[in-house]
Amino acid sequence: MKVILGIGAILLGIWQLTVSKEYFNNIRKQSSPLIFAFIAVIASMVFAVALFYYGITALVSLR
Repeated sequence: MKVILGIGAILLGIWQLTVSKEYFNNIRKQSSPLIFAFIAVIASMVFAVALFYYGITALVSLR
């Protein structure tokens, strides 16, 4: 079960980074203030790092 959760968390982290990159590339076209867009991108990156960390620790703890 931990293997599935670990791999799933890593894959979700990769997906989150991809979405953040696309959002960051389209940031200039948006009508929202830039500070809110940067906060959203930073929060998304932090979430992706947390998913990576959880996935790696779940896979390492199987030993």
